[in-house]
Amino acid sequence: MTPLLAGALAALCVTGGLLSVPLLLDRGPVDRLAARAGVEDTGGRRRSLIRRLIERLAARLGPRLAPGIRLSRREAIARRLDLAGRPGGLTVQRFIGTKGALAVLTGGFFGFLAAIGGSWLIFFFAVATGWFLPDILLSRAGRLRQERIERDLPDFLDILAVTVRAGLGYRSALQRVAESLGGPAGEEILTALRQMDLGATRRDAFVALRTRNESESLSTFIGAQLQAEELGVPLSEALNDIALDMRRAAAQNARRRAARAAPRISLIVTTLIVPGSIILILASMILGSDILDSGVLGGG
Repeated sequence: MTPLLAGALAALCVTGGLLSVPLLLDRGPVDRLAARAGVEDTGGRRRSLIRRLIERLAARLGPRLAPGIRLSRREAIARRLDLAGRPGGLTVQRFIGTKGALAVLTGGFFGFLAAIGGSWLIFFFAVATGWFLPDILLSRAGRLRQERIERDLPDFLDILAVTVRAGLGYRSALQRVAESLGGPAGEEILTALRQMDLGATRRDAFVALRTRNESESLSTFIGAQLQAEELGVPLSEALNDIALDMRRAAAQNARRRAARAAPRISLIVTTLIVPGSIILILASMILGSDILDSGVLGGG
């Protein structure tokens, strides 16, 4: 068990070091804002050697691995990519290739360590981590993006109502507010407008927008818009009411999440912090007394 424990601790240290690399490379909020505004210099956009290696491996492995994945699995990946906003222009084939590239790189590194005397269990664990880690990160990105849409949509609707009442056409108002507000909500609206420019009807574009996302607020807004278009009712009068209902629903969801968080915190405190504190206290008492020297615990 000693080599296995040592290998597990070494893998944990390596994982912690890898997770700390983005923190070390973070240039602070000022540079991040400059990058979003498009004023970042081209030198800062150079991709690292590891990232280029992963992209090249993904380009080679994607066409080979994707046909072996079940159709339902590929559809699920496409759904998660839509929820995350297709970061970096990811496709299903490229995402599967990225999974394979990470599995190959982590497996090669830990396989080399296992060949020179490490643990093969850590090798298999590393390969599994490299394969499933992109799925975890993609699901997290999709969840955060949908939450951001839920937060931004009430403000979007308030500004849209003011813009429409000012006399601007509804489609022009949608485009102007989406471009000025930005964020995931603005990006989704702009995507729907581009689809309309390419020949899609307004109904088809917004139905596709609702399908791409899981936001209840966005679904409510699109449903009200389609209903107003069918009935000929001016939507500008209902936008503020919809935004108010969304804020009330967001407040209720926040209170619900806070109520669910209390038992989880209690569980973590009970299962981790309290036993750790007891072990620390007992170890301090044993080390601070003469029990070890007396031979009661089997000492010499």
